[in-house]
Amino acid sequence: MAFEIQAHRGARSFFSENTLQAFCHAAALGVRVLELDLVVSRDHELVVSHDPWLSAPLCSDPQGRPLSMKDRWRYVMYDMNYADIASFDCGLPHPSFPCQLRIPVCKPLLAAVFREVDTFMASRGMKERMIYNLEIKSWPDKDAVFHPSPDKYAALVLQLVQAEGLSSRVRIQSFDSRVIREAWKLNSRLCYGLLIDEAQHIPKSLQALGFVPQYLNPHFSLVDREMIEDLHNQNILVVPWTVNYAEEMLAMKHLGADGIITDYPEQAIALFSESLPPFSIHSAEH
Repeated sequence: MAFEIQAHRGARSFFSENTLQAFCHAAALGVRVLELDLVVSRDHELVVSHDPWLSAPLCSDPQGRPLSMKDRWRYVMYDMNYADIASFDCGLPHPSFPCQLRIPVCKPLLAAVFREVDTFMASRGMKERMIYNLEIKSWPDKDAVFHPSPDKYAALVLQLVQAEGLSSRVRIQSFDSRVIREAWKLNSRLCYGLLIDEAQHIPKSLQALGFVPQYLNPHFSLVDREMIEDLHNQNILVVPWTVNYAEEMLAMKHLGADGIITDYPEQAIALFSESLPPFSIHSAEH
């Protein structure tokens, strides 16, 4: 099985995160799994964004004034219609990625990402199809504040995936086991993953999920061989996040991880020197 490289929020070395440009550039690099984040607008559009608000360091207001970090409380996207969200420029370079190009761009809709990336790949004669790993941003204490209730949130995501005909090319993951469980209840045939930031939470989180997911994706600092062997024995694949240095990438592969999620897919591709074809969407069934 090929060692999988997922582009975390796109090709962030080159373009602002979670933008059409970042995703298309990742595809051009050879990436065949995009990791991206979902939030919800007031008019129930699925917006691709890591944070549920508009603020520094990425965004400026419709008059071109850069936002501050304090604006996160002023511009919560669940309180805004998408037309208003789209009037903000969120293509400012992130200080952690000094080589990012400045691009005037709004936060895209998930449907636009699907269509733009697939169209881009077809126009370049790329025969492989992109897999989209969708992280649903959800917090148990933020229902009706940053997002809908888990059942409504899951329904929004699955309805769009089905409408776009992408059920076979989408993975759905979250730190919030509630929304993953609700999605699985609606369609148990999709590919699901659970994100983990504390190793001791793994047994409890899997129990709360109520089914065995295809993936469990921990922070890379938590990973050891025992964890991976235990999860593989449960027929669960392991793709750690966010693995950004060569020694970490090599360590994850050496420990037996099935892939990595990285901000630097170009470095990972060069490091492993392979074309990295995509996994089957249900490749956990080994």
